[in-house]
Amino acid sequence: MRSLYDDLADRLEVEVRPGRRGGARVDLGLLLFDRREALRDLWVAADRVLRSPGPDALAGLERAVTRLYPLYGERPGP
Repeated sequence: MRSLYDDLADRLEVEVRPGRRGGARVDLGLLLFDRREALRDLWVAADRVLRSPGPDALAGLERAVTRLYPLYGERPGP
């Protein structure tokens, strides 16, 4: 399974000059910045599951994960 995040992380590893402007580092930064609220919601939901597991906590975790599918989920084929 390849996600958009995986593709950008791979590009980041092969960049010759990591300090240059643009490239995978900027793309990844923009994606994470754009999803910052969804990432925080994921953290809160996971913490809630660990502290007080139950159906409501799991439902919150499912909602948080679902919001991040565009970034971490499998990308559609060509």
